[in-house]
Amino acid sequence: MNTDDTWKLIEERINALTSPDSLTGLAVVKKVLEKLGNPIHFPALHIAGTNGKGSVAADLDAVLRARGYRTALYTSPHLVNIGERLRIDGEPLPPQQWARALDAVEEILKADAELRLGYFQITTAACFKMIADSAVDAAVIETGLGGRHDTTNILPRPLISIITPLGMDHMHLLGHTLTEIAANKFDIAKKGCPALYCGGTAELNAQFKRRCAEIGARGEVLSETCRVTDVRTSLQSSRFVFSSPRGTCEYTVALAGVYQPENAALTLRALELVADRLPVSVEDTQKGLAGVRWPGRMEVLHVDPDVILDGAHNPHGTAALIRALKALYDEETPINLVFTSMSDKDYGQSLKLYSEALPQSRLYCTELSDAPRCERAEKLARTAEAFRWKTPPAVIHDPLRAVEEAAKSGGPVIVCGSLYFIGRIRGQLMNHVF
Repeated sequence: MNTDDTWKLIEERINALTSPDSLTGLAVVKKVLEKLGNPIHFPALHIAGTNGKGSVAADLDAVLRARGYRTALYTSPHLVNIGERLRIDGEPLPPQQWARALDAVEEILKADAELRLGYFQITTAACFKMIADSAVDAAVIETGLGGRHDTTNILPRPLISIITPLGMDHMHLLGHTLTEIAANKFDIAKKGCPALYCGGTAELNAQFKRRCAEIGARGEVLSETCRVTDVRTSLQSSRFVFSSPRGTCEYTVALAGVYQPENAALTLRALELVADRLPVSVEDTQKGLAGVRWPGRMEVLHVDPDVILDGAHNPHGTAALIRALKALYDEETPINLVFTSMSDKDYGQSLKLYSEALPQSRLYCTELSDAPRCERAEKLARTAEAFRWKTPPAVIHDPLRAVEEAAKSGGPVIVCGSLYFIGRIRGQLMNHVF
């Protein structure tokens, strides 16, 4: 059996353990974790936010490993297989270790029918056990959804709680206003622990500070204490100058996207705030950021023609991607968007943003025909027809053929709209000849 098949079996096993009437909140997960030996006391850097939290997590892990710390990195979703969700010292654990952790979770669930968990709850319980068993110096933990009721929020005293930029997403679960969504995500702040918010509107900044004051967290708004200047971005990396209360230094982060210096700044300040527990030098931070990798986010797979993958799946992420593209290409560059979306996302607003900001763009609507949640290409195109494009939106059902046709048109090809979509097509494009 090859490795891909082994990982499929692991995921099938998690699906089999998942209860269709799982209980939300943290109480049930807490009981399961207690029976697992309470593997929640590892030193954690906990991250929530709408977009950018994966990049910040990757940055943190890269810098800490550059220093020589033994790290865990827990993120979601995965692109190709579930093993990507947990890395120890930068590498996935073997499927056999996942199987042993799931054995322990399954035994607990079978012994008590009242303990009904969902997919992410089971995955997190198993991963927390593997992290605890790995005796790491630091674990970088990304929330799955929201903050307040997210399974990862069971962590009692993280070294620091970090909140990245906030936007409108998952409104049916998190709230229908930015204030409600922020309240949910700010809830990862813990009493007596540092909490760092990247900063937003004056109202959101004040809301964050009030929350920290209420619970006795040591809150800081990055945009009020630090500065990012002299940003220079390319297809290979982004350079910038970071100034904080600790000093000023120039950095290169090996991720494309004009927003990556902002993510890196959040990383750098977070590490300054936990320097008493995890000291790192300027050389460590420079080395770590210069070597960081984060697949599927402004990932350049090919140059001339430029083929870029980005998992922007909501209007907030779409706006960030547009900023990145405008920093790389002039207004006359005909950008080719190969786009699909899950049906429960606000793809109409994303398409509107693309058409208004990139009027020279061509749109190729595609789909994952075997994915029930994926919106049909024809419906995407009908929605897009309400907006202005260089040419009428095209419908090409097969994603690989859509990318090939886009590449023939001249100009960069941006494959976007869904991380799940990116994960499915990335392997096909890695060695494709254009």
